Amino acid sequence: MPRPYIAINDAKVVNAESSFQAFQQVGPKVCMVTANHPGFVGFQNHVQIGVFPMGGRYGGAKMDMHEELNPIGIRQYTMWKRWEDHEEMHYQQFDSIFRLCSSCLGMVVEGPWEDMYEIISSDLPEVIAMTDVPSKLGAAFMAGQQPAPVAMPYGQRVIAGSDHYIIPGREQEFETAITELMKMFQKAPGFLGYMVLKQIGASAIGSFQLQPEGIHQALQTLGDNPPKNKEGNFKLIEAKKTPTKYLVHMEWSDLNSAMFGISRVVINGRYRAQHDKVLATVLQGPYVTLWSPMMEDTSWREYLNE
Repeated sequence: MPRPYIAINDAKVVNAESSFQAFQQVGPKVCMVTANHPGFVGFQNHVQIGVFPMGGRYGGAKMDMHEELNPIGIRQYTMWKRWEDHEEMHYQQFDSIFRLCSSCLGMVVEGPWEDMYEIISSDLPEVIAMTDVPSKLGAAFMAGQQPAPVAMPYGQRVIAGSDHYIIPGREQEFETAITELMKMFQKAPGFLGYMVLKQIGASAIGSFQLQPEGIHQALQTLGDNPPKNKEGNFKLIEAKKTPTKYLVHMEWSDLNSAMFGISRVVINGRYRAQHDKVLATVLQGPYVTLWSPMMEDTSWREYLNE
């Protein structure tokens, strides 16, 4: 089965309880509207909790800054059979999504901006609850198989997102090197899985980057009158980043596992040598932010792993 595409909608919001209440009220409704399209295969929404200090390179950063960051990042993944399905959904459901998202504008400081990614490589476990662990382990034992990592849902694991911009012409070299590094991480305690994502464009309509007439119409309402002109100001593939951007999505069982696991690239000789192959291709980065899942429909992983 073809890998799904991932649209990642990034925004920064005021770090206040009212923001999260609005997100929790509106988010499920947006997901239900999104699910009207048959190309939609799931979602995973996150709130930023910190930044990986990178051995002091970002000396003002801490693993856990969720009370200090203001504004604070919100990152919403939606998964699609084809990237065209995402664009079609936004056009068909424009009025509903505009009304719902407009009710959240009071908390937004920056964004939204919605990049589209293809999955270059991945190895992600099924997300299960603690009550499912005995049966899953037992089934693996009876089948003589190695038990898969246990990924807990809803804020009980940590996502590390690492941005890389690659020197033109060295994209394949980067993809090979980073995938090999992720396979090495599988031996690190608490490492659950990964995806290597390649940015292929951005959604104008998903970013509310409309044609000028539509922008003016949007600014003249509080959401009750969606713009009649809902055309995006550019085509998705016109927003492909140059140099190419990659997002490396890593999942860890907790913050300590993420801290000590990622640190292997500077304190363990084998990991450092492999990571140096990655660094040799990088024009800008890596910059690693840390996130906690807030809401998710885990069925997209079933589609990914079929």
